[in-house]
Amino acid sequence: MKKIFLSFLIATFFLSPAKSLDSFDIYEILNNSTVRINIWQDHDSEDAYTISGGSGVIINEINGVYYILTNAHVVLEKYCHFEEEINCEDKGWDDWITIAVDTPDTKFDYIVSYDDIMYWTEYDFAVIRLDMNNYIIDDQFHDFKPIKIGGYWHPLMNVYGSGFPYILGNYYKNYAQMVYCSGIVHTMFMDDDSLYQLGNYSIAHSCTLAGGMSGGPLLDEEGMLLGVNGLSGNSQLYSDWLGNLVDIDIAPARFDYAMDIWDLYRLELISNENEEGHFNSNSSFYGYLPKLSYDFHINFYESYVDLFPNKIDKINSLFE
Repeated sequence: MKKIFLSFLIATFFLSPAKSLDSFDIYEILNNSTVRINIWQDHDSEDAYTISGGSGVIINEINGVYYILTNAHVVLEKYCHFEEEINCEDKGWDDWITIAVDTPDTKFDYIVSYDDIMYWTEYDFAVIRLDMNNYIIDDQFHDFKPIKIGGYWHPLMNVYGSGFPYILGNYYKNYAQMVYCSGIVHTMFMDDDSLYQLGNYSIAHSCTLAGGMSGGPLLDEEGMLLGVNGLSGNSQLYSDWLGNLVDIDIAPARFDYAMDIWDLYRLELISNENEEGHFNSNSSFYGYLPKLSYDFHINFYESYVDLFPNKIDKINSLFE
C-alpha cells in the first residue's frame, strides 16, 4: 500500500542518558529483533537464488502477527524517492518473484505478499505484516522478538546496528550472515535543505553500513531503537573544466545515515484515517505501532501535542 506525506520536522531533546547495556546485551537484542529479507527467483525450485535483499527490524507483535520495519527500497523493485527520472513510478516485484523473511536461526522462509506491505513515497519506510498464525508446522522454530522504541540522542553517543550485508564472506550466498556494527552519532540534520539532499534520512553516524543492511536497526546504548538504516554517503560529484561530471571517492570520510523512528509516528499522526495504517480500524495494519511510555517519552508526547493540537485523541492512543 502506498502512502504519500509531506516532510515536517519535530523537536529533538537532550536528556541525561540512562544506564547503558553491555555489548553482549546489545548483541542479543540485535540478534533477536533483526530479520533477513530475501528477494528470490524461482523460490520453490531446486535452482532458487536470491536476486536482492536487505534487513528489517521487528517493532511489534500482536496475537502472533509481527510488524517488521524496513526500507521501501528493500521490498520494491523500483523506488522513485531518490530517482530524478520524470514521471517515475514505484514498482513492486513481478508475481514470479518471492519476498521472504527469516533469521539465521529459523528453519523456514516466511513468505510475504504485497497485501502485507505498506510503504511511504517521500520517506524510505516500509512495514511488513507477518502473520505467524498462518504457519502451522509442528517443528516450527523462530526467535522473533520486538525491539523497544527509543528516540533520545546526542552527538557522540554510541550507537549499534546489524543487518545482512553484501561483503566479503557473504558473496554468492542465498542466506547472508548477520553482521554487526558500532559507532557514534555525528549529528542530526533537521533543516529542509539537508533533508532534501538526504531524502529525509536525518541521523548521521559512523556505524558502518554496506548494501544489504538497508532496513536494519540503529540502537542506542540502552538497546532501544533510534532509527532505521538505509543510506551511505561515500562519494560526491563535481564538474571538471570541460563540464564533465566526475565522481570523487571520499570513503575515508564516509558517513552513514538512518531515518529517525519518530518520523514514523509523526507520519501516522498526519495520515488520512481512511488510509492503510495504525489508525484505520479496517486496516490490517491497525494498531501496529508499539505503545509508548508517558514517563520515558514525555518530551515527545508534549512535542506531538504542540505540533498537532487537534489530534489529542490520536496522540493519547499512542501512549500508555
